[in-house]
Amino acid sequence: MYNHEDKRVFFAAGDVVQIKQDVPNKPKMIVQEINKSTIPAKGDSKGMLLGVTCIWFSTIGSLEKHRFSTKDLEKC
Repeated sequence: MYNHEDKRVFFAAGDVVQIKQDVPNKPKMIVQEINKSTIPAKGDSKGMLLGVTCIWFSTIGSLEKHRFSTKDLEKC
């Protein structure tokens, strides 16, 4: 039997996150919403997870918004 530690991380609106990859000027972002499909996936009554929408301010001060995969984010 294969035993492994559950490494899933769950995000909620208001969480502070950042991108896992090492990039210059990596912003701290706020989770705005969790996006799920409206059509439930096979065997899932709640729908399929599409991604996590985050907002942040760019280096020039403009408000940015983008949907990320959960595997690309980490909590701060």
